[in-house]
Parts: sequence; C-alpha cells; structure tokens
Amino acid sequence: MSHTGTDKRHAGSKELKSRPFECLKDRLKKASAPGVKNIGPAVQEKKPGPNESVPSSDTDLFLKAMEGVKPLKGKKRRGHTPGSTTPGNAGNRKEKELEDAIRELKDLVEGKMPLPVEKIPEYMDGPPVNSDRRLLKKLRSGDFAIQAYCELHGLNADQALKVCDGFMSDSLMSNRRCIAYIHGRGKSSPGKPVLKELVKNFLNRGRFRRYILAYCSAPSWDGGPGVTYVLLRKRPVKKSRKR
Repeated sequence: MSHTGTDKRHAGSKELKSRPFECLKDRLKKASAPGVKNIGPAVQEKKPGPNESVPSSDTDLFLKAMEGVKPLKGKKRRGHTPGSTTPGNAGNRKEKELEDAIRELKDLVEGKMPLPVEKIPEYMDGPPVNSDRRLLKKLRSGDFAIQAYCELHGLNADQALKVCDGFMSDSLMSNRRCIAYIHGRGKSSPGKPVLKELVKNFLNRGRFRRYILAYCSAPSWDGGPGVTYVLLRKRPVKKSRKR
C-alpha cells in the first residue's frame, strides 16, 4: 500500500516536468538585457511617414489633434468682452480724438463753427451765490425765448442805470420771464467795459436782485458777451433769516 502511494507521487512529479512556458524564461532574460526597449511588436513606436513631421512639444501635439475643429457659434471667448479696451483700440481712440480736436479748431479759425460763448474770456454769468449750473447752460444755449431787449448803446452810466431800472420794472409788471440787455463788449473803453460792468452790478446788487433767477452772456449767434440774457422769477426770493 505504502509503495503504491509512493509510486503515485513519483508518477505525479514526473508529469509536472512537462512545462510548456519554460521557454519564456530565456525570452525574459533577453528582454531585460541592456539596449532592449520592448518585448514585442505590440509596444513598438509608430514611425512617422515620409510626409509627416514629428511633434516637438505638447503644444504641437494639441494643435495637431485640434486640426479641423471649429468653435461653437454664439459662445463668448473667455478673457475678452465686446467693447473691452485693448492697447490698439486705446491708441486708435486717442488718435481719433486728436483729429477731431484739430478739425474743430480749424473750423473755429475759418469761421465755420462759432466759439462757445463760455470759452470767451469776456463771458459772465450769475448770480454768484446759489446759481443753478444746469439752468445757466439752458439759458446760454438759447432754450428760453427772449421776450424783450433793452438797448444801452450810446448812453452814459447814469442814463444806462435809469434805463435798466425802468426796463426791469416794466418787465416784471408785464410778467416777462426772459429778457436781454444789449450793452456791447466795451472794447473801446480805456479800462473795463463800462456798460457791461454796470449791468452786472445792477443784476447782482440792484433793488431787483431778488427777482433774478439767472443771467449769462448770450450765445455767439445773438451777440455773445455783448448781450446779457436774464431769467426772472415770478416772485422775489425771500431773505434768509439770521438766527
């Protein structure tokens, strides 16, 4: 019995000596030898054809992979928004602004475009305290119809003051809202323009000053600094009470 079992074990050990993958051992040794890069054709690198270039970087690989790809319509690209300022756009805008300024200056010199009255040194407006700049802008732009003009040319200071006073009184009684004094620019005066300064002082410190809502030099097409527009109140402004 014992011999029979021993014989069976020996017979089994003889059968295990038939190993079909024994030859792989030699092939693995050859593959691990220096200078050998791969084992078989499954991992061999593809060689480029005669008309193909070898990508030199990841960027080249990405660009090659993206060949023929088109962006989706209606999608905004990140990093840029419509109307955003770029160095090129900023330079073009400054160049255009300079060209427009030169063109406007040329039109002014040639008389094609009148100079805005507020840009003239002789321009004046008021009253000096609590004047509404938006109202003054509308007044000097001619947005209010002038209901009556007062001519002061040829008068001396005393005569002009009486005429100014009478014209203002008549205008308030007639419910006029916008009037004008024609005093000239006073360029022939040896010092300051006499009649123009008289009208300015009359509006700022005369007895009707509380009826003055705003005044300013007329636009260039209606006399410029030689005419003063005056906007009147319906009722005089009340004096502020001192506490």
